[in-house]
Amino acid sequence: MIALLLLLAQFYCPMHPDQQSDVPAACGICAMRMVKMPPARFDTYPVDLRVTSTTGGVRLRLAVRDPRTRATVRRFTLVHERPLHLFLVGDGLEFFAHEHPLQQPDGVFMIDVALAKPGPYMAIAEFLPEGGTPQTFQQMFTTGEAFTSPPVLPIDTAAKTVDGTRVSIDASQVKAGESRPLVVRIDDASSGAAVTDLQPYLGAAAHLLVVPVDLTEAVHGHPDEQFREPGITFTPLLPRAGRYKAWVQFQRAGRVSTASFVFDVR
Repeated sequence: MIALLLLLAQFYCPMHPDQQSDVPAACGICAMRMVKMPPARFDTYPVDLRVTSTTGGVRLRLAVRDPRTRATVRRFTLVHERPLHLFLVGDGLEFFAHEHPLQQPDGVFMIDVALAKPGPYMAIAEFLPEGGTPQTFQQMFTTGEAFTSPPVLPIDTAAKTVDGTRVSIDASQVKAGESRPLVVRIDDASSGAAVTDLQPYLGAAAHLLVVPVDLTEAVHGHPDEQFREPGITFTPLLPRAGRYKAWVQFQRAGRVSTASFVFDVR
């Protein structure tokens, strides 16, 4: 179905491929500016991830390879203001980072990241090669400690107070295999009034990353602009029932804040 849509339209949203247009336009779901359709080629671009331990963390090098020539890909379409988004999750799902490695002259992306402690981590990268289709890469690595069983996390949907805001979540409508609303409310912690002065963060009002506790998948999403009330609404498509952890990121007064929650999906 997505392939047919790509063939008929001239522009589309990399985050929501079913949103397309014959002329440059904004996505009807996340309001991201649509990009030009690539040729009808749906290759998977392999990524060579190299991890080197540093004092207090790791240096990550990510080389995206052309699936046909194996040459390092150097040209990428900006998606939400960056050529590559990198998420790191680990330490029993207590550690979370959303980073943007810098592309080096040889085309490889590189970044140094401080880690909470040695152990297994998951790297999740998203990017759009010029002329290609949106790609998601996911790979485990360890800084010395052995891989262990998935953590047993208790459900945690209590409101969080972060940087002067009270963040609450309603995941009661989320259902496996369907794009259902997941609503986040952000209120002022002092007055209780709804926050109305959020600033765009990487081209969106907020960002959401959701992973199952076994880290077998990862879903990155942005607010669905079709929903205006009662809060910021995401519509993540989660693949299966089970327990998930979610991180919500938003920006206010120049500061990026993160709140996390744990919930079950039926």
